[in-house]
Amino acid sequence: MIRVMTLDAATQNQASPHRLRTRFQPLRQDGIDLLCCQSIRHSMDGKENFSHLLSETLGLTSSCFAAGRHQAELFSDGNHAARGLAMLTGSGVWVLNSGSFFVGDAEEEEVVQFALIRKNGASVLALNLHLAAAPQAQARQLRDLFLNPLLRDKYGAVVLCADRPATVPLKEWQSLTARSNYCLHDKLLPATHGSGLLCLLTARAEAVSVVTIRPPELTPPASGKNSAIPPGLTMALEIQRRSADKRSRPFFPLSFREQWLGYKEHRAFT
Repeated sequence: MIRVMTLDAATQNQASPHRLRTRFQPLRQDGIDLLCCQSIRHSMDGKENFSHLLSETLGLTSSCFAAGRHQAELFSDGNHAARGLAMLTGSGVWVLNSGSFFVGDAEEEEVVQFALIRKNGASVLALNLHLAAAPQAQARQLRDLFLNPLLRDKYGAVVLCADRPATVPLKEWQSLTARSNYCLHDKLLPATHGSGLLCLLTARAEAVSVVTIRPPELTPPASGKNSAIPPGLTMALEIQRRSADKRSRPFFPLSFREQWLGYKEHRAFT
C-alpha cells in the first residue's frame, strides 16, 4: 500500500515553528509514504525551512525541493528565500530519480517537480506543481506536462498533485493526456477540495501493474488545540505487478545501485 497526500502550505508560512509542530503532529499517525507540498518557503541561509520542519514533525525524509525562476523573496533582514515545491517520503520508500521541468510560456511559466519512487516493488511517478487560476492557462500547463518524455515510460502509476482544483472537464482530460502513455484511472476526474488537487493516472495500454484505489478523503480536523490542522487530500494505492516471463527483466524501475550491481529478486539494497 502506498499512501499519498498533497498539502498547500501557502496559509502556513506565517505561523511560528511551535504552532506548526502542534498543528501537524496528529498527521503523523496517517502513515504517509509520499507528501507533495506546494508554496513551501525555503530561506537560502537555511534558518527558515518549512520542509525540514514538516519532515521532523511527521517522521518523513525531505527528499527534494524545486522553485521557479520568479519565486524568489527578500526578507526585511536582507536574507533571500524561495517559495516552491517539496516532496517528503516515508520509511521504506526509495527515491530512484527526481528533478524538475517547466511548463507554460512567459508569464504562465511554472516549474513541475517530479520524483520516481518505489515501495515494495511498486513504482509511482509523482508530479507536483502550482496550477494556474484561469481554466485556459490550466489547460496549457497540463498539455505541456503530458507532452513531457517522462510520461512515455512505464510505471505502476502516476500521481499528479497541485495547489488548486483543475476546472477541466472529462473530455478535455482525455484529450490532454492522449499524447502520453497514461490516462485518468477508471475515467475518474481528479479529487479536489478547497485549494488542492490529487489525480491518479494509469497506463492506457500494456499496463505493468494492477492498481486499486481507495477513494480520496479529506484528513479530518482534530478537536481542541489541534483543530486548526490544515486539510489535505489523501489517496491509498494498492499496486500489484503483473506476472512476467521469468526470462525477462523486472518491470519496476531499478535504482542506480541495483543497475550497477545487477538485479536479484531477494537481494536487499541499502
